[in-house]
Amino acid sequence: MTRNFYRIAGADMTSDSVGLHGLWVDLLMPLDANLDIHHTKLYTHIQTLAVKGIAGIVLFGPSGEGDAFSCDERIDAIRQLLDRGISAKDMAIHAAFPTLRDSLKLIEQAHAMGVKCFILHPAFNNRDATDAGMVDFFSHLAQQLKGQDLLLYLASDPCAGAHDLNNRVISQLLAQHRDQFEGLIDQSHNASHTLDWMRAFEEKLSILTTQDMNAKVMANLGVHTGISSYANVIPALMIRTIMSNQASKRSVTGEAIDVDGQLLMAFDQMIMSMPAVPALKYLLSIQYRDPDWNRVRPPLSLLNSSTHDKLLKDFQKFNASAAP
Repeated sequence: MTRNFYRIAGADMTSDSVGLHGLWVDLLMPLDANLDIHHTKLYTHIQTLAVKGIAGIVLFGPSGEGDAFSCDERIDAIRQLLDRGISAKDMAIHAAFPTLRDSLKLIEQAHAMGVKCFILHPAFNNRDATDAGMVDFFSHLAQQLKGQDLLLYLASDPCAGAHDLNNRVISQLLAQHRDQFEGLIDQSHNASHTLDWMRAFEEKLSILTTQDMNAKVMANLGVHTGISSYANVIPALMIRTIMSNQASKRSVTGEAIDVDGQLLMAFDQMIMSMPAVPALKYLLSIQYRDPDWNRVRPPLSLLNSSTHDKLLKDFQKFNASAAP
């Protein structure tokens, strides 16, 4: 398969020519003192991840506090990254808003700058939303964007509750607009839900997961593509997990030992009882020795000092165990 590269300050980020392949990182979003996007630190973070061998970046996903950023803020961030040399083909943008106009505006303006890959999930704040209304919402987007060179992915949203994507909605959308959707992205933490989608739709669409702890299961099924939040902090481990379906070592008795799986489990257990974004941002602030990475936008809040202290000790132990 032909690979495309962008080169920047010695860093290569490799994305395939069509769609999402390999490890894509659901980027954490650095903030300045005014809680605006710190564009320089975002760019530097992407460079650091590119050196590790990631395939691409996802902007304004759950880890990027996407719901906290307006359409104009997202467009400005995309423009600034492109101006700094990040390739449009290495970006996937969460473009879901409660309003059709904002979703269309973001997609059309980002596409005009060269971006092709967009992720759409239910972003409705109306308790009376129905399956039919959800089909109408995404159908309107598909109709308005028809004929453009786009890669549109539909994604679940666990926060949507009863108004999340379900098989009925997906089936109707595919019946009406099959050629306009590239794949499905399961953002739930339920491996059974992902497998249900695979059974129902894998002959029509690619099925991906954003749940880091399901990455190994998907790799064993031959799906070596995923979107990872943990890769902000442990990119090399997540790349190995997604790209391999074999245990890395064997015991003296010949029994397979999944060393990477054990490391990933240890990392997950370290933060599983905490709010994910503040915890990951704190760990990244330790890695970069930059306390500014610890900022989040309300309604998220920072971890308390005692949690910081415990997480720091646990992370130091994790790094010691992960060292070659």
